[in-house]
Amino acid sequence: MNISIQTIPEAQQRKEVSGADWFFDARGDLQVRVSPMSDWRREALLGIHEAVEAIMCKFNRVPQTAVDKFDQDYYLAHADDCDAGDDPEAPYEHEHCLATAIERILCAELRVNWEDYDRELAETYPGPKALKPCQK
Repeated sequence: MNISIQTIPEAQQRKEVSGADWFFDARGDLQVRVSPMSDWRREALLGIHEAVEAIMCKFNRVPQTAVDKFDQDYYLAHADDCDAGDDPEAPYEHEHCLATAIERILCAELRVNWEDYDRELAETYPGPKALKPCQK
């Protein structure tokens, strides 16, 4: 399996995606797409999070279709648009939380302030419906 992490314009993301996406292509290679952020380190953090989440979903047999459906339903029902993967009902909650833990460790090593990074992500890519950012 090959893994590709690319930064692409937000307009080129799938319409149901905001900020980041992952999928396995026809060859079984992992494709990760993140939208631009203010610092390459932040793009790398987001890309690594998505890659870990996808790898763990594959390992634990959580289908991408289940992740996508949950995300789409979640964003329609939650006006605050917080991260769907944090919801205990998410079929990929475990995988998302592990990816977040690794992301936070890497964030510290790259000397990126987590709160600033998280705020930029929420304000720049508030979700498919362009709702207000999370209030944490």
